Amino acid sequence: MKFARSHRYGLGTELREGARRVLRLVVRANARREKAPVLLELREAVEDLKVLCRLGHDVKAFASFNAFEHAITQVVAIAKQNEGWLRLFIPDTYACRKGKGTLAASDRLMTFLRQATANGRRPAWVLKLDVASFFPSIHKATLYALLAAHIRHPELRWLTQVLLFHDPTTDYRFRSRDRCVSPPGTSGYPVRPAKSLFGKRNERGLPIGNLTSQFWANVYLNGLDHFVKRQLGVRYYARYVDDLVLLDTDRARLVEAREAIGDFLRERLGLSLRREVAEPMPARRGIEFVGWRMWWNRRLPRRRTLGNLMTRLDRFARRHCRPGPVRGTTAIALTGERAERALDGLRASVASYSGHLRHGGAWGVWEGAWARHAWLGALFARDGWAFRAALAGAAV
Repeated sequence: MKFARSHRYGLGTELREGARRVLRLVVRANARREKAPVLLELREAVEDLKVLCRLGHDVKAFASFNAFEHAITQVVAIAKQNEGWLRLFIPDTYACRKGKGTLAASDRLMTFLRQATANGRRPAWVLKLDVASFFPSIHKATLYALLAAHIRHPELRWLTQVLLFHDPTTDYRFRSRDRCVSPPGTSGYPVRPAKSLFGKRNERGLPIGNLTSQFWANVYLNGLDHFVKRQLGVRYYARYVDDLVLLDTDRARLVEAREAIGDFLRERLGLSLRREVAEPMPARRGIEFVGWRMWWNRRLPRRRTLGNLMTRLDRFARRHCRPGPVRGTTAIALTGERAERALDGLRASVASYSGHLRHGGAWGVWEGAWARHAWLGALFARDGWAFRAALAGAAV
């Protein structure tokens, strides 16, 4: 069967429009809480695009179908921008990167503390800095310029622009656990203007929940990382999102670095450090970072982390535990779909805290939590830090 030349040329236009439709629907789905209707439309759009791809193969719309696949791969590659940027990131930035994370950041900082203090034998200073209202303050035009400088393909630049300049303050649905909370745009809205995306005319601010926001935050501060390491010459430096830690044996050098970092943020990125500007502190006092308080030879979980664990257990006990039929026992109500969901949530929370606390000096707290909430033993069988689901008893 022979196809007219106009069919081949027209098909290219349809493929381009179909691909853009799919991408717009992805953006719309990310921006909405009720995703089901958009996802159904997205599924139909993908199926239509698959049909066009097959037609493109049949009518030989491209010099080779491999050439078309290459073009499609370029569009998909926006999800792989991270791989290209990894070569530009310094090793000591730890957020949203494969093989990094909070534990790796903590391990690295403890290595810095050992090196700077010579295993506790000499004094050293620690400076912790925090960018004020980081995500709501990111200037979109500045970020796009940083991204576009490393994206050659026009389709990728177009897609990056669509995602970045989408206005999350339009076409949204406001929800709150507290029904008395006022929505955005009203005088009773509890979020401070500096922390909100509203009122910024879509010039500043990235929605924290988007995966692209987490990655682009690393891109935005990448220049600062290189400035600190190469121009300021700070040897011991680590960053997790907008939290920065610097170590030095000379307190004055840290003060100078703090002023230079503040100037860089203000002049290059339109950001600022928190008003409560930190002063260098002796390393022997410990430093709080990524959920731990660390010294050169040990680390302890933050008090807030421990408090959150106890609050989580107390809340489950209030809702599902009652005095048992025998004095001194506790009955656990686990009937109904809501109770099953609550139990699944509890299991996930306890597993998360177990995985976190085992990396520091928190064994006594872990033991105390199980002793204080004896009903946990009826739900889970424990072996040290590990535990597994057990048959839920009626009383403990």
